[in-house]
Amino acid sequence: MNVEDAHNYLVEATSVSSLESFMVFGGEPMLFPDRAIAAFEKAHHLGIPKIDMLTNGVWGKNPRRARELASGLKRSGLNTLGISVDAFHLQFIPLEYPRNAALASVKAGIEHVTWNVAVVESLEGQNKYDEKTARILKSLEPVGIEAHIHKVIPVGRAVRNLRKYLKQESVQGPCSGDPILENALTSPESITIEPSGEVDICWNLAIGNGKKRPLGRIIREYQWRESPIIRTLVEEGPIGLVKDARKRGFRFQETRYINKCHLCVELRKVINPPSLAYP
Repeated sequence: MNVEDAHNYLVEATSVSSLESFMVFGGEPMLFPDRAIAAFEKAHHLGIPKIDMLTNGVWGKNPRRARELASGLKRSGLNTLGISVDAFHLQFIPLEYPRNAALASVKAGIEHVTWNVAVVESLEGQNKYDEKTARILKSLEPVGIEAHIHKVIPVGRAVRNLRKYLKQESVQGPCSGDPILENALTSPESITIEPSGEVDICWNLAIGNGKKRPLGRIIREYQWRESPIIRTLVEEGPIGLVKDARKRGFRFQETRYINKCHLCVELRKVINPPSLAYP
């Protein structure tokens, strides 16, 4: 996302709401550190209390450069930092990179630095991924920061690669909202804005596009009953979308889906292209 768009979205959002927090995540925000820092500076200027970033720590490759970047992040107003370390991320990134990023961030004085950890079951899980993640965290104990643990969401590659480890749940019943942020569909307390401008209240569930309509209006005028898809999710759950999806060639077999989130995402690939995502 370019800096101008990020600044405009922040101004629009703060004009209609007293924002408690602002987060930049990806992808990887620190592939473009100047853009991330500019967004944090704007959020700080607007008086947003919690300014947060989720990163894989790849910017810790060079310890000296990591210290420079961490100092810049601190000066920008960033006060909360989650660094992803688990068996999944460290297939691609050497452990020393996030370790260096964490050490530099703590030294720079960023107030809340934690490990962001995805597990299949738990840190005590009896599978090769959770066992490796537990070993990783053990080796990082000398850094002296806490770990925030969350379960893998069964979408995309997680379903393909981890299906045999994931516990199957019922797909029946209404949706309560986003499984990580617990963002209620009827009265969402947070939004995610994609580089395309799509404004999401759950996983790829858009309620508007900030490039086509002022973000302030999208937030202020949101009514869950006006979206046929969201109304169905609230009242019936993803199972209520099956009938419409079948008209478009979707073949529904309940046992194929790990849980309601998995079914919902797959259904909306069929019935919810971006142009039809919202009124």
